[in-house]
Amino acid sequence: MNNETISLARALSKLGFCSRSEGVRYIKTGKVSVNGKIIMVPSWRVSINVDDISVDGKKLEKKPTTVVMLNKPAGYVTTARDNLNRPTVYRFIPGDLHLFPVGRLDIDTTGILLFTNSGELLDKVTSPQSNIKKTYIARVRGRLGDGQISRLMTGIEIGENLIVKADECDILKYEPQFTTVLITIHEGKNRQIRRMFGALGKGVVALHRKSIGNLELDIDEGKWRFLSEGEVNLIYG
Repeated sequence: MNNETISLARALSKLGFCSRSEGVRYIKTGKVSVNGKIIMVPSWRVSINVDDISVDGKKLEKKPTTVVMLNKPAGYVTTARDNLNRPTVYRFIPGDLHLFPVGRLDIDTTGILLFTNSGELLDKVTSPQSNIKKTYIARVRGRLGDGQISRLMTGIEIGENLIVKADECDILKYEPQFTTVLITIHEGKNRQIRRMFGALGKGVVALHRKSIGNLELDIDEGKWRFLSEGEVNLIYG
C-alpha cells in the first residue's frame, strides 16, 4: 500500500471531490475533517490510503475516474449555478454523475468541453505547465494579414501587461468582411482568444473549440458521451 503523504487540498482533488483550489476554500471554512478532527490548514499532510477524510461529516472514498465530453452550444455558461439565471451546461449532463468542468468556455463559445470527477485530471489539463494544447476555429471581422498572424505567434499584450501567444495560427478562409482562423494555445486565460484578436482590433463573431490535446470533438452539438481510458490518454498528447 502506498502511504505517501500529500496536502489535504490535493487529497480532496485526488479523491474526486473537487479541484485543489476549491479544496482550499472548503478546508478554510472548517468543513473538512481528518480522522474525526476538523482541519483548517490546506497544506496539512495526509495519506489517502490511511487517513479518514470527510467533508461535512461524509467520508470520502476514492472513485474511478470518469470523464465526459460535451459539445457545448452557444448561450450556456460553464457553471452549475448562475446569479443571472442564465442556462448552464449542466442542463446537458446528468446530475447524478457529480462531475465538474475541466476549464471553461464562455457563454458564446461552442465546442468540446470536458467534465470529470478527478481533480488531478482537471489540474493537469488546465495548467499551462502541462502544455496541453487546445485548438479553436475563430471567425473574426476584417482581413488578417501576415503581420498580424506573426504578432499572435510571437506574443501580444491582452491587458494588464499580460503577454500571451499562439502555439499555431493558420488562415482557413477569407471572406469579404471576415477571416476564419485555426488557432492553438496551451494557456487558458479568461477569454484569451477573444482578447488576443481584440488587441489586433478584430472582433470575434464566432469561436469553436475543436480539440483538447489529440482528443477531437466527434459528437453533435448539445450531446455528451463518456470517454474511454484510451481517449483520456489522447488528452495528454
